[in-house]
Amino acid sequence: QRPATVDIITDQANEKKQPLLLGVRGNWYDITNFLPYHPGGDVILEFVGRDATAQFMAYHSPHVLAKRKPVGTYDFDKAKPGGEVMQEDWMRLSDKYEQLGYYDTPLWFVWSRVAIIAAFLSATLACVYVYTHGMLGEWMSRMVFAVGAISLAGFWQQSGFLMHDTMHNLCFHNRHYDQMLGWFCGNVVLGLSSKWWRDEHNEHHLFTNTAVDGVGASDPQMIEDAWIQDVMLDQFYHPLNQLPLPHVKDFLIKYQHVLFVPLCLIVGPYHIKIVSLVNTGPRPMEYFGIALHITFVYSLLSCFDTWSERFAFYVIAMFFIGVLSIQLLVSHYGKPWVEKETVKVSGSWAKRQVESIVDIDCPLWLDWFHGGLHLHSPHHLFPRLPRCYYRQVHKDVLAMCKNNGVELSIMPWLDAVAAALRHLKHVGEKLAAKKDREKDMRMSLAKPKGC
Repeated sequence: QRPATVDIITDQANEKKQPLLLGVRGNWYDITNFLPYHPGGDVILEFVGRDATAQFMAYHSPHVLAKRKPVGTYDFDKAKPGGEVMQEDWMRLSDKYEQLGYYDTPLWFVWSRVAIIAAFLSATLACVYVYTHGMLGEWMSRMVFAVGAISLAGFWQQSGFLMHDTMHNLCFHNRHYDQMLGWFCGNVVLGLSSKWWRDEHNEHHLFTNTAVDGVGASDPQMIEDAWIQDVMLDQFYHPLNQLPLPHVKDFLIKYQHVLFVPLCLIVGPYHIKIVSLVNTGPRPMEYFGIALHITFVYSLLSCFDTWSERFAFYVIAMFFIGVLSIQLLVSHYGKPWVEKETVKVSGSWAKRQVESIVDIDCPLWLDWFHGGLHLHSPHHLFPRLPRCYYRQVHKDVLAMCKNNGVELSIMPWLDAVAAALRHLKHVGEKLAAKKDREKDMRMSLAKPKGC
């Protein structure tokens, strides 16, 4: 379902006979009548009248333009797009991966992810069966109970990773089939709206850690209600600014580095489900999928005899799925925010993506735990790339960064979490100092003359 504004903009462009033009590799393309059917939504309007070569290459196969004729040309330096040599290196790598077939997802990888998901579900059901039938002693039964709950969290976590792939159309490269599987993994299994998540994720990729001065954050997936991770975000409308007691907000910001992990683990899993439900919009199938999720969870918990067991099992599972929130947030939380307009400038794509990312260093055997997304730079630089190629591509990314003098942050996961906490603490201290200065200034102005 497309926003009404898209139809309005299209009609206005046709009436005024002023086509909406998009630039790709030196050619202008008229997207006026295509706009209402753009699968990525109205985000394409952000680049009307601009060179969008990098954004187009990142998300589209070159075959997309095969049947479209340019309506004009503009100056485009292929050797140094936008004046950035690094951008040319990125384009060369993207073309290389196109030729190597890296953008085609091997079916073995898809089925291996499905196998992992099935293994966690099987472990959950087996543990519930063993526990509820009293097949083991008291101590072992408690262990099986805990393992079952953690396995349920693993089932949700791995399904979330597969939903991520399908919403990028990376499994079957067929939007219909990918969206169907994404709906199942997201709505039915994970319990949140996959299409709501997809819409926000598109914005996140294009405008990572960005904001519009005086308006608000333009990266919906990196702005949260419980903390402020960059000084520039304090000016915007934020739930913390609406608290009835100002000192409560001051306390939360001052100790946001202490609250970050507990809130991710205890509140985060419930919060994202509620937010997705509230913001899904008129999409009946999304609600139907979530209803199926509730039915599955209710049926599973009904296997236990007491409400205390049902409550404990669900809470343990939700606690451990909170780890997923930490996994995804630390990839960006230690990085600064910038003005949105700066990332729309021609030639800025590759460098900005690297500057907004933290890669997680972990052994190969632990890739499944992070869903491959611990190597976040290959994913953000080449979002059409399946996770199975991240390790090979990461070597090229490192070489590209080294050749262009751009630092790519790489650290173990716990170090990345610690870095995010230090960053949150630093921001909290800067905001506290800012408030103290403002308070002193108000007191100085209010002080009677001659005193």
